[in-house]
Amino acid sequence: MNINRNKNHWYASIYDQQESQTCDVALMLYILGDKSKNILEVCCGGGRILVPLAKAGHNVVGFDMDEDMMSMIPGKIAGLQNILFYKADAVTSDWGNNYDVVVLAGNIMINIVTDGDYKEAQQLFIQKADGALKPGGYVYLDFNLFAHPENFFNSNDEHVHFDGYDDMGVYGRYIGCGGSYDMKTQMTNGKSRTEIILPDGETHIFEKESVKHIPTLQNVHDWLAYSGFTIELEYGDYDRSIIGETTRRAIIYARKVKQAIQNWF
Repeated sequence: MNINRNKNHWYASIYDQQESQTCDVALMLYILGDKSKNILEVCCGGGRILVPLAKAGHNVVGFDMDEDMMSMIPGKIAGLQNILFYKADAVTSDWGNNYDVVVLAGNIMINIVTDGDYKEAQQLFIQKADGALKPGGYVYLDFNLFAHPENFFNSNDEHVHFDGYDDMGVYGRYIGCGGSYDMKTQMTNGKSRTEIILPDGETHIFEKESVKHIPTLQNVHDWLAYSGFTIELEYGDYDRSIIGETTRRAIIYARKVKQAIQNWF
């Protein structure tokens, strides 16, 4: 295993161990209801959301580009026949069709990986969700939304997001190193650092810069409207609060009710 594979495996393993919240899944299951649905989860990672949907009786399909993350799924799905996952690039691949629900959760809307225009990629995700749904189907969105993103993203502070040992005995830390936010472009520029120590004591440090587009609620409303969706539910947190100054998320359940507007990029 080369050093990049060590890093990627460590991150997938430690994320799977420590990112264990269930409140978002509980709300999703409540909104989806008891009737079994055909569901696509885009960028499903290690199955933190995908697997509970399958266990609740839904027929689920997920895909992700990260094979290390998806390697966490098989150990969780013994006996389940209603789950499928595969490797694919969300930006360039076909998402299939005839789903009842497309899930864009786990903050994927602001963690898209693309070499192109970030805002256009976010719009494209909504458009692809439309194409993957049957008439009357739903898109489920869950992402960070801040009333004042400049207060959240403008920082020089370092913060350890994850640390610990993976199943191969590799110790690591994933550290956010601060960043900046441009109110005009709605773009962030951030840095992160991953430090890993192999079982033999060999140490490696990886630094990464990233840019992201932080959408406003109006941005997302416009993208949904252009793609023919009508919003049926909208919350600012997992307690179903109204989106406002103090909430930090947007959870949106929108129904496909008309044909998308063509050529709207």
